[in-house]
Amino acid sequence: MHQNIPERFDQSELAILTFEVNPSKERWTDYIDILPTNEVEKSEEYHYSQDKLRFTKCRSILRKTLSKWVNEDPKTIGIKMGENGKPKLDTIHHIKFSITHTEGFAGIAFCKGFEVGLDVENSNRVTNIDTVSKKVFTDSEQIKIASNSDIDAKKMFFRFWTAKEAFLKNTGHGLTLDPKKIESYLPEANEKYGTYECLQLKGSSNLRSIDISCPEPYIMTLCASKKALGKIGVYLI
Repeated sequence: MHQNIPERFDQSELAILTFEVNPSKERWTDYIDILPTNEVEKSEEYHYSQDKLRFTKCRSILRKTLSKWVNEDPKTIGIKMGENGKPKLDTIHHIKFSITHTEGFAGIAFCKGFEVGLDVENSNRVTNIDTVSKKVFTDSEQIKIASNSDIDAKKMFFRFWTAKEAFLKNTGHGLTLDPKKIESYLPEANEKYGTYECLQLKGSSNLRSIDISCPEPYIMTLCASKKALGKIGVYLI
């Protein structure tokens, strides 16, 4: 299990682990052996088995990966909830991480010394693009979405959506910040990174959005400081 987790984590690397979450092939109890009691109890609070599976598999991979890199027992690695419910390491190690999952797929991003945000969505999800766009996207973002064909408009919608979610996860604001206050500039075909502008948050212009390759129909975006953008390793495990 988890054979492709990298053996080491270099200071200059952003590491992203991506993986399938398939209730027809695995059970949530497959991943509880290295979870502490409080996380097992947390998983039992979910009503649906697929939600239990998402939680236990993500936490199992998180703990197994950190255990490899910091040489600690996975079950005893301290993870606490920060402001707005963002989990973080309760240790001296300067590894930041962000967990994301959607129906059928999940990912965890790791970065040393800098906060990181990661979001993934299933682009096949039934969504009223026009209605949601008016609620969460700026005027210029709405224009870019509307200027595409139906199929491309949906992909553009989820590109903007995951970019904003990744930004909110990076900054730790979650739902406390109006997403329309965040202007996202997605990378063009000849650009490596997209940018952000958020007048309410000092230093937000230093954050970059990166499209992360993953299987169809999933769309994943990373948000990280431009100072952290050295090598980006994406591992399908």
